[in-house]
This record gives sequence, structure tokens and C-alpha cells, in this order.
Amino acid sequence: MKTYLLASLTVFLACCYVGNAFAADSDAGEMEMLVFPESYTAGSVSGGGTISGVVTFEGDVPEMKKLEITKDQAVCDATEKYDESVVVGEGNALKNTIVYLIDISKGKDFDKAAKLEIDQKGCQFNPHVQIVPVGVRITMLNNDKVNHNVHIFSSVNTPVNKQQTKNRRRMPLKAVKKAEGPVSVKCDIHGWMSAWIAYVPHPYFAVTNEKGEFTLEDVPAGTYKLGYWHEACGTNSGSPASVTVETGSTATQNFTLKLK
Repeated sequence: MKTYLLASLTVFLACCYVGNAFAADSDAGEMEMLVFPESYTAGSVSGGGTISGVVTFEGDVPEMKKLEITKDQAVCDATEKYDESVVVGEGNALKNTIVYLIDISKGKDFDKAAKLEIDQKGCQFNPHVQIVPVGVRITMLNNDKVNHNVHIFSSVNTPVNKQQTKNRRRMPLKAVKKAEGPVSVKCDIHGWMSAWIAYVPHPYFAVTNEKGEFTLEDVPAGTYKLGYWHEACGTNSGSPASVTVETGSTATQNFTLKLK
């Protein structure tokens, strides 16, 4: 009896250890997230200012990996495709970095006229990083004469896993209810296709262009925490930059990022 209990205890402890080790490994591999305010009130902004800057890459620039096209080559392999996890331009400008205000609780509303779309032309998502307001629908475009499958790996909101046939050029998705992300977007038919969506509660988010530039406009005067997120370089949410915005003026804040 003692032998049986001892053996059972040994198995139990071993299982606990394996479970804890797996959890630790899983946590270590999780993507870093954006930080959202507890609440946000949208309204008119009088005498706001601007925050602008440039994000650059530090270190040896990794060579962009050419993607292997394994399906629908006639359409998908018409042009060469590269991994877009690190896109560095002239002057080490870093594209696809989200820059945003972490702690703003009151400011302008979203631009209601803005088109929110992700194209899948040539079996590649464009843009690679898309900002989507909470409560607003995004439309997936299919400009290819092949089927795609839109798979959005949400955990806070309901995940999306929908086929978009070659004959369905536009596919509006349901609006989400909660801020989240960025979340991964994949195509289950063409495994090399990859993008990110950030569902955000306020409009003070920007994605850097090919020159590494970002601009946040109509920011109410005050001092804010300015954060960034990049899929390969991580975030500064633990130690964000402090930026003071004065009425009618422009505050400049640049960032230099390196691979995490």
C-alpha cells in the first residue's frame, strides 16, 4: 500500500512539473500585446497638438526571407513574396510598427469615412498591419482568382475562420466588441500568408510607413505615455516614452528598435 501511494505521489508531482514547465514555455512564446485604457470618451478636441516621429532599426538588418509558394503558383507566384516580419528601408527606417498613446482617456472620435480593408491580392495580405476600431467592421478583399480562407486568431473576441471563394471579391466581417491585439491573421489555404489586426478603443494609433514615419493628430494638450509594438522587436509597454503635447504644436518622439 505504501509503495502504491509513493508511486502515485511521484507520478502526480511529475505531472505537475511537466504541466508547469509547459505553461512556462507557452507564456514565454506568447506575443506581446498593446496596452489599452480602462475607458475612453470620444468628443470634440479644441486646440489639440500633434505627435510625430520616425522609427528606425538598430543592428545588422536581417535579410528578408523569400517565401516558398506551394499552391496556386500561377496566381500566387506571379511575383516574388518575402517574409514581412522585419521590413527595413532607406536609413534603417522600420515599417509596420504600431505607435500609440497608452493612457489617453478622452479625445477625438474615429474617422467615420475611413475604409477598413485588407486585400489578399497575389496571395499576400495588404496591409501587413491593420488598425481596426472596436465596433467597426473590416472588409476582406479577394482580388485573386483563387479561394482564400481568412483565419483571425482572436482570444478576447470571437475568432474568425471563413472561406472566401474566388468569386467573392468583398467579405465584410462582424465588428468586435472588445479591444484586443494585435492578433494573428492567416490563410489556411496558403500557409505563407500572414498579417496582424489590432482592435483598438481610440483613434490615437498609427502604423509606420516605408520611411518609418508616424503621426498622431488632434491630441488634447497634456502629457502622455507613448508606446510602440513591433512583431519582431517587441514593445516598450513596461517603460513607455513620456511625451508632452502643447496646444497647436508638434511634439517629436523617435524610436530605435532592435530584435528582441
